[in-house]
Amino acid sequence: MQHAVETTVRSKIDEVAVLDVNATAEEIRRIFAERNVALEDIATSVARFATQCGYPVELVAFAPQRD
Repeated sequence: MQHAVETTVRSKIDEVAVLDVNATAEEIRRIFAERNVALEDIATSVARFATQCGYPVELVAFAPQRD
């Protein structure tokens, strides 16, 4: 899953000026839904990796999960 986080964040760098952490985490969570990883945990990984890369991030409130 960490590879997916890194790949997704890197792909977003060319697409948007500021990374929406929660939207990116939700995108990754859907791919790995069967693993039942909390969205908050994925968002933490996304934010951590993006900031390590010096990429600006935006934290938007979580919406209720619907599966």
